[in-house]
Amino acid sequence: MPELPEVETVVRGLRPALRGRAITGVWGSGFALRLARAVDLRGLRRVSVGRVFVDVRRRGKYIALVTAADLEKDAPAAAESGVCIHLGMTGRLRVVPGATARAPHTHVVFSLEGGDELRFVDPRRFGWVAPGAPLAALPALAQLGPDPLAELDAAGLARALEGVRAPIKAFLLDQTRVAGLGNIYVCEALFGARIHPTTPAGRVRRRAGALLAAVRATLEGGIARRGTTLRDYVDADGFAGDNAAALVVYGREGLPCPACGGAIRRRVDAGRSTFYCPRCQRA
Repeated sequence: MPELPEVETVVRGLRPALRGRAITGVWGSGFALRLARAVDLRGLRRVSVGRVFVDVRRRGKYIALVTAADLEKDAPAAAESGVCIHLGMTGRLRVVPGATARAPHTHVVFSLEGGDELRFVDPRRFGWVAPGAPLAALPALAQLGPDPLAELDAAGLARALEGVRAPIKAFLLDQTRVAGLGNIYVCEALFGARIHPTTPAGRVRRRAGALLAAVRATLEGGIARRGTTLRDYVDADGFAGDNAAALVVYGREGLPCPACGGAIRRRVDAGRSTFYCPRCQRA
């Protein structure tokens, strides 16, 4: 599933292609998406048709397409309306000429002034496209924790860690505590901070600064290399990311640790693979 760096890469690709573009129509395939929920086409049309895309932003793993009726009279941030999108596991967003044949599994299309279309393609239909009026009121966005790149600092992380008995990996994956982190980048960040993934989160409180620095370095590296493509992810131009080759522990079970030479191990926690170095990340 795309994590913060992949979503940020898509957002940066879409922003120049969508900003200032008027929306003339919305089409839906009629298929339900995430959790078998029907797409609210009426709501999508209400927040987009006749309006202009004024910005494309990321909130955790979500993409917010902010719309306004007039570029010169943009609504204040607290009342911004628009479209919220989650890519799920196989979701893709691209701006293409309207005359281009629609790919299989195209489920939502925004027609743009000038003839282009913004298309949401999702073969497995685990993604999500929903109207927000305002966007901030959507439960999926309202319950997110602070963004590790823009909103979280070491003191805030230390306060959040205090007294938490859950493993640090589970803590970091909890979107209500820290927004945007997923399995790949959490494994990489914990290695960077030399913290064992099963360590109780509360015991990491005094190392909050080092942990946050490792999280940021891992995420920023992923963004610089345009995301991690292991299978399905592509950016807004349809290209795979380059970060897979830079992963130091994730997916490297049995291979030598780049720091100590010991073998990387894999364990399963809550149904997810965890990769770590038992020498560098002592329990």
